[in-house]
Amino acid sequence: MNIRKVSDEVCIAEMPAELLDHDEEPILKSCAPTEPGRMRHIILDFSLLERMNGLGASMLVKLDARARQRGQQLAACRVNEHYHHVLEVTGLQRHLPIYERPEDALAAAGITSSHIELPAPSNRPEPQDMENWTGPVSRMKAPPFPPEAWNRNINGRLAVGPVNGFGQLWQKIYRLKVSDPAISPEQAIREMKENFPSLQPEYNRFYPSPAGIRPGEIVAIDSSTPGGPVSTGVLVLYADDLSFTFITPQGHPESGWVTFSASRSGEHTIVQILGLARANDPVYEAAFRTIGSKIQIKIWTYVLTSLASHLGVPAEVTVAPTLVDRRVQWSQMSNVWYNAQIRTLLYAPFRGLGLLRR
Repeated sequence: MNIRKVSDEVCIAEMPAELLDHDEEPILKSCAPTEPGRMRHIILDFSLLERMNGLGASMLVKLDARARQRGQQLAACRVNEHYHHVLEVTGLQRHLPIYERPEDALAAAGITSSHIELPAPSNRPEPQDMENWTGPVSRMKAPPFPPEAWNRNINGRLAVGPVNGFGQLWQKIYRLKVSDPAISPEQAIREMKENFPSLQPEYNRFYPSPAGIRPGEIVAIDSSTPGGPVSTGVLVLYADDLSFTFITPQGHPESGWVTFSASRSGEHTIVQILGLARANDPVYEAAFRTIGSKIQIKIWTYVLTSLASHLGVPAEVTVAPTLVDRRVQWSQMSNVWYNAQIRTLLYAPFRGLGLLRR
């Protein structure tokens, strides 16, 4: 990644051909202000980008949150149509203004570019990940699910990412070390995709759509919690042979996404679950701060433990939670209108009557 300071106030980061990692530190370190009040603008140049997955999108979210904490403004330029769509469907476009040229981004910040040496435009490569991202999604539409699935709070909902939520922004990373060197990252992800419902604890029921875990598909979720049942779902935002990402709908307990990936580390495969999300509304935020976060950690630890058993390896699971942004977003208080748990509880008596009739 080519990162350079073009003035005391501006840093331009040229995105690499592949943005497949979740680490925002290289950009933040290179664009750190030398004096208070300096280095106020970070411009991300997308002209060379050919492939980005859910981890790359997570990096952009964290970069935005951390930059705003330092009083810096983030902007993007030279973004092709495909990545413009990715920024839109992930919600990143709300915090990341997009400009055709670096000069336009500088002008919007009130900076004259005539005395600044800017990188020359390059021939933009064709994106290699178009089939891995979901297509345009205006509102979610659930396919037919088994009759035992509640299938509530999905239809008509918008997909919402970490920038849309109310609560504090948390990153939680769960890792499983697969001790059998014969198990490749591709095999580990394939097994996780094909057996995802059976890897869940009994109080979490997942119902993938008939097409399975593929970009644009819906997975319905019925969960039992200390606060009562929750019927919701997720949209498959991204999927390839090495990773897949779920994004939540309005009303889900979290506003964000979770990325399941696998990679090689020496002779072993590392399976990772990375969640990046805020509680969707004030009610969920209160629940997460009391018991919800512990339950969530228990669920994803259980999933990796189940995967280890399925693969026939010891369950060497580690958990690393990180508070990325401690601020809550009061502008998102109205998200409570879509609260899936409240709506599920209100629907439960009618579902019970329907079951009695049948």
